[in-house]
Amino acid sequence: MAFDFTGAYTLLAPAKYASDKLKKGVIQTLIQESPLLQMVPFAPFQGNALKVTVEGTLPTVQFRSVNETYARSTGEDTERMFGVTILGGEVHIDNFLLKVTADKVNLKAREFAKMAKAMARQFDKTFFDGTGTAKDFMGVNALIDAGLGLTHKLADGGGTISLDDLDVAQELMRVESPSAFLLNRTLRRYITKAAHTTHSGFSLIDVGTDVFGNLVNTYNGIPMRIIGDDSTGVSLLGFDESDAYAGGGNADTASIYLVKFGVEENLCGLAGAGGSLEVRDFGEQEAAPGHMGRVEWYPGLAVWDPYSIVRIRHINQIAPA
Repeated sequence: MAFDFTGAYTLLAPAKYASDKLKKGVIQTLIQESPLLQMVPFAPFQGNALKVTVEGTLPTVQFRSVNETYARSTGEDTERMFGVTILGGEVHIDNFLLKVTADKVNLKAREFAKMAKAMARQFDKTFFDGTGTAKDFMGVNALIDAGLGLTHKLADGGGTISLDDLDVAQELMRVESPSAFLLNRTLRRYITKAAHTTHSGFSLIDVGTDVFGNLVNTYNGIPMRIIGDDSTGVSLLGFDESDAYAGGGNADTASIYLVKFGVEENLCGLAGAGGSLEVRDFGEQEAAPGHMGRVEWYPGLAVWDPYSIVRIRHINQIAPA
C-alpha cells in the first residue's frame, strides 16, 4: 500500500486554506474545541488500515581477523497494523426554523458548528480510551496495553505527584523532549505549585500561547495542555480512573500523559481515504420537511516508536506539600 509521508498535515493547514467556507468553519471548530487536534500531525493514506514496519532487533556486528568472514546477521523488523474508523454525523434543520429565522446561513452554520464540537470531543475521548473493537480506533491506553507505550505508576491506591515523577517519565521516553504534557486543570495547578515551591533561583514555569493566542503554561519548556470534557460534560482526564490497584483498589486517581508527536517517527494521527474530511449541505430533502447536511471524517492513530508515550498513573487529588 502506498503511503505518501510528504502529505502529512495538521488540521491547521486546511483550516487556513480551505476554499469552502462551510468546511473551513467546521475544521476551525474542530481545532478550537480540541487541543489535541491543534497538535496531532495526520498522515493521509488510501484504505482503512496501514501496515507499519518498525525497527525490531539490530543485526549482530563483530570483529574479525584477516581472511576471516563475518557471520551474516540482518536483525529483525516488526510489522504492526493500525486502522481508521468513520466519525461523523448528520445535521437536520426543520423547515419551520428556516422559515422563521432571518439569517438562514447563520442558522446552518450554528448547527454544523455543534456537530463539529461533538466530533472534536469524541476524537479526544477516543484518543485516550478507544479500543479499536467498538467501531472506534485504538487510543493511547490500548496502545500502551499492547506494548506500544510505557507507564510510570505511583503508589498503589494513589500517590502525590512530584517533579521527580515528571523527570522519571521523561527519562522513560528515551526521545527528545516530549511535545506536551496532557493533563487536567487540577494537576497543572499542582505542578505549577511544586515548581514554584521547590525552585527559588530560576523558574521552571513559563507561559506561551496556542494557535489561537490562548495562554498555555509550560513546565521546563514543555507545554501543559489541558484536556477538557467529553460530549456529556464529564472530564476526560478526571480523578475517576476505573481500574483497580493492587493493595488499594482506589479509583479516585488521574493520569498525566507525556507524548511525542511525529509522522514515521513517534505518535501521529491517520487520515483514511486520502485525508478526506467531507462537509456537505444537501439542502431540502424530499423525504422530510427540512434541510440535511453531513460531516464525515476517517481518523486513527499510529505509533512508530513505543517510547513516544508515557502515562503517569495513580495520581491522587492531594496537592504537593
